Amino acid sequence: MSVSFENALYELYLEYFHKAEDRRRWNLQRDIPWAQVNRQPDAQIVQVVQSFMAVELYLPDYTSKILHLVRASRGRAWFQANWGYEESKHSLALEMWLVNSGSCSNDQIRDFEATILGREWNLPYHTPLEMIVYTTLQEFATALNYRGLRRVAENSQDPALAQALALLARDEVGHFQFFRDSLALYMKHDRDAALEALNKVIHTFRMPAQDIVPDWNAKGRLITALGIFNDRIFLREVVRPVLQSLGVSVLELRGARQRLAAADCIATPAVV
Repeated sequence: MSVSFENALYELYLEYFHKAEDRRRWNLQRDIPWAQVNRQPDAQIVQVVQSFMAVELYLPDYTSKILHLVRASRGRAWFQANWGYEESKHSLALEMWLVNSGSCSNDQIRDFEATILGREWNLPYHTPLEMIVYTTLQEFATALNYRGLRRVAENSQDPALAQALALLARDEVGHFQFFRDSLALYMKHDRDAALEALNKVIHTFRMPAQDIVPDWNAKGRLITALGIFNDRIFLREVVRPVLQSLGVSVLELRGARQRLAAADCIATPAVV
């Protein structure tokens, strides 16, 4: 990419960083009312929180592998380091809720952590452009997941969980906005390439949990049954709003899909 492109990307990072410092940073101990945690939580909510915590625990893989891919871009690399810090707080918040609610002991958490880290997450795509498309969709979806769990748990009389999920969702929205704005820069540089990457990722998208969380089939069915996330929600409440925010029309996307199909890159039906 050109120097002007990288400079613009770095400016996006600085804007993100200063906004986060001024408006969004939160304290794990002070900003969540741990004294008000529900000590008899719903078992289904516990399972979902454990699933979300499992995803967050792959932080070493996310940060190291994405950093290696984008290390030449200061804007993306510095953002990824900042992202890792914020995601580590997410993992800690979910862990603290599980322990403070009595759902897990510290020893059980350590055993769970060892099981999770015994597996490895790998990059689903191997170019910076495809990964920025993926993370744009994935961060939007993750915010939606946290809001969905908060909605399911709203009758649990658990202000600690409600506040934790609200803070996590707000962070994920901030992450999405950086990735979305970065993708918009790519689109200005080469719109056709960005549209083709969008098509490829939309058609092959999988949330990280689907590939790395132990016993995902059962946990995924529970998340679907609770109305937190499923394929229909992904298309309706993730793909379409993201495309709209990027100013991408169905007609444009269809044209890119036809180019990809002609190149034998995809052989799946349209989803938007």
